[in-house]
Amino acid sequence: MEYPADKIPLLLQELESVQLELEQMILSAVVAGQSVLNARAQEYMLHGVTRRLKLLRRCLFNVFRLFPPASKAPISSDALDELQINLHAFVINLYGLFENLAWSFVLRHDLELKIGDRKKVGLFLTSTQKYLPQKLKDYLTSPVIVAWHAKYLKNYRDALAHRIPLYIPPAAFTPEEGERYTELELEKVGCIRGHDWDRLEHIYKEQSSLGSACPAFLHSFSDDAQLSPIYLHPQMLCDAKTVLEFCALYFDYWHEYVLSCDQAY
Repeated sequence: MEYPADKIPLLLQELESVQLELEQMILSAVVAGQSVLNARAQEYMLHGVTRRLKLLRRCLFNVFRLFPPASKAPISSDALDELQINLHAFVINLYGLFENLAWSFVLRHDLELKIGDRKKVGLFLTSTQKYLPQKLKDYLTSPVIVAWHAKYLKNYRDALAHRIPLYIPPAAFTPEEGERYTELELEKVGCIRGHDWDRLEHIYKEQSSLGSACPAFLHSFSDDAQLSPIYLHPQMLCDAKTVLEFCALYFDYWHEYVLSCDQAY
């Protein structure tokens, strides 16, 4: 599952561009938060949205550092743990960012009682969308974003929080390498039972030499909702660009709200 050689420079260029844009968006969120009088709306913006944007930016940087797109060899066990920690933090804060944006909007316009239930506050819920300016509603209800939210963001966040955590395979194997890896894995049991630590060490070394880099992630091998692994670096860049695109639109229009189906303020 290695990336084509000609795609790697493009990924690195996108990373540099997205990192700069996220830094600018953090400043936009600070300005937006300081512009509102409602203390709770301000808190959700300054301590919710802004923090999450910072974490998304850092997690994205860390993933590219820990697992460069040009990697050929399997990732080490320690680096894999760190990589998955950053992926988990990225996805949970990606989901939380949209929740914080929803609350910032609802509180700014004093809509909490009108919506009537905290569980109905959410940018992807019709109970909140009906109060959004048309530009924001059109974006959130576009087929591409609806599919991205339902099939990817909510699916992977729910798996992370409630079912199987997101998983990056340590390596990709040819059929022969996979068979050998399994043989060695079974042999480990006998080594442990027989206290053959020298042989166990050799097994670990041989296993680490098998396979190639696998820059992909998934959350289950059996869940029907999980169709196939997702390429790691392009997906995170795509997620970050979606955040940038929506936040730019949000900050242009979040001062407006719809009181009814035919009256906007």
